[in-house]
Amino acid sequence: MFIFNCKFSVNESSTDRFISDSECLPNGLVIVACYNLLGTQFEVMAFSVIGEKTHVMRLEKYPKRMVVVDQNTVAVFLINNSVAIVDIQQNHVKYLRDIAKNQSLGSFICIENQFYVGDELGITVIDMSGDINRRIKLSFVPHEMCYDVNSQRVYCINSDYSKLIGIDRDGTIIFTFADPNWTKLKSLTIDNDGNVLVLRTNAVHDLGSVIKVDSNGKTSDVVITNIQLSEFNLNSCICFHHSTNSVVIGVHSTVYIYKKKMKSVNI
Repeated sequence: MFIFNCKFSVNESSTDRFISDSECLPNGLVIVACYNLLGTQFEVMAFSVIGEKTHVMRLEKYPKRMVVVDQNTVAVFLINNSVAIVDIQQNHVKYLRDIAKNQSLGSFICIENQFYVGDELGITVIDMSGDINRRIKLSFVPHEMCYDVNSQRVYCINSDYSKLIGIDRDGTIIFTFADPNWTKLKSLTIDNDGNVLVLRTNAVHDLGSVIKVDSNGKTSDVVITNIQLSEFNLNSCICFHHSTNSVVIGVHSTVYIYKKKMKSVNI
């Protein structure tokens, strides 16, 4: 189980920002991709795990999804099917333009310096120069994706938002996991034990929860409850802060941190 630890806002007094996606760098920084309602300001912001802002970098278009590339770098998939490669330490942004098909979903991961972009036909694999290396055909639409380095598996949320599917890097299905009590699945991440953590909207649409599914897709548990979501908020996101063993959830303009509950020891 995880328990609420703290929260912080990405807003400032003069600017109303909304969270599009979030990731945690290996160095401990929480990276948040943001936009404003007017569609005039798009940013990548870096925070400590307690919400101290360290960096702000402007993007040229609306950010859809974000992935970690290395210790100091994230890549942000933009609405114009380009990728912004953001070096947090150097405060530098490089663009790979028009790298994906028009029907790309925005589901987006990075594996060994290659981008895997989900679309209606499967996954397109693109190198760091923007060239297409190969295409992976799937029998389902990968609406959201994450990757586990240790197992070398890609975990996908099916297009009907009700199934978690594990595949290898060639697209072969390893397992399909579904629960009749699941409603809309929104985002997913990997914890320190290789489990998949899935953020979902409950039947009561303004509440959400996090489901932990083991790496083989055999068992599941609810590990966080009563998350204040909204059925109108399409960009709720989840990532894992590995150095503190914490779950990071972005909703609207707020980042919520949940720490793993320590087991009590009887003496």
